[in-house]
Amino acid sequence: MAALGKTVRKIRKNKGLKLMDVADNQLTASFLSKFERGLADMSTSRFLHLLDRIFTTPEEFFYIHNGTPTEKKASTDGYYSRTAMLDRLFGNYLSLDSPADIQQTLTDLTRRERAAAAQYQAAPTLLNVLHWRIQQVMRRMVTRLEQQRPLTSLNNTGQYSAEAQNYLYNVSDWGEFELYVFTLFSLDMQVADERRLFKVAVKRSKKYSTFRGAPHLRFDMIANQLFLEMNRRAYPVAAEYLEQYKAALVADPNAEHEIMYCFVRAWWLYRTGQRETAATVGQGAIRLATALRMTDIAQYVQNELTQIATHGPEADYTFFRLVIE
Repeated sequence: MAALGKTVRKIRKNKGLKLMDVADNQLTASFLSKFERGLADMSTSRFLHLLDRIFTTPEEFFYIHNGTPTEKKASTDGYYSRTAMLDRLFGNYLSLDSPADIQQTLTDLTRRERAAAAQYQAAPTLLNVLHWRIQQVMRRMVTRLEQQRPLTSLNNTGQYSAEAQNYLYNVSDWGEFELYVFTLFSLDMQVADERRLFKVAVKRSKKYSTFRGAPHLRFDMIANQLFLEMNRRAYPVAAEYLEQYKAALVADPNAEHEIMYCFVRAWWLYRTGQRETAATVGQGAIRLATALRMTDIAQYVQNELTQIATHGPEADYTFFRLVIE
């Protein structure tokens, strides 16, 4: 346990968390200090709770503790805390499947934002301010969706992401929690800061290719960035990230993301006036997905490329997505 305590302290310090930030009714600051110094032990359930308090999954903890990649195993999500971690940061699932859903979601987000603000005022912790701010980001996003406007632009003010951005700039070694914070707040950040932090995100997400619970995280980060840039109509920047996506797939092939790469490339070709090449690349993506029996993905690519071919970029917001594995 003494060695585990040292790793806990390392992670806590890296995230800029004080003992009082981690302490709660199950873990006092005094006990945590003793555990970190190897002067106290704790039960497995209590240790898992501690990992939750420092925003770290068990697999990630032992990756840091052992200093080596975890062995690739069968694909099962064995995480104790990822769902709980995201629930604490983001909140419950939101439905945007229909106009009625959007109206209800706006009502729910207004309620959630007020509750989160009150919670932050009562206890101004890092997690509480991030939870409050993400409700504001999501409310603005859903409002734009209702108004049929792009969900992000080159003129983002960063109004709701200052605390998240400051936190990310001050964490030297990002973990999954930081990657998810970046993903959720990327919609609001000023573009220069968002692109700078994206470079950190890609670098830090590379190690997760060895994690059984998050093997596609680096690909998801690049795909998410491409959706942001394409919706910003920043086509020269998107071209650079397409090359980065391609290089990542050459180094670590993945069928689903190969299809997604071809889809985004076809989308980019349509938006840069190369319609014939776009159609060819798009059909190749559909054929590949069909051959691999990925029927849902094949249908998605077909539907969205049909819209892209028949509508201008002002309609691209309708299939915007950000993926958190």
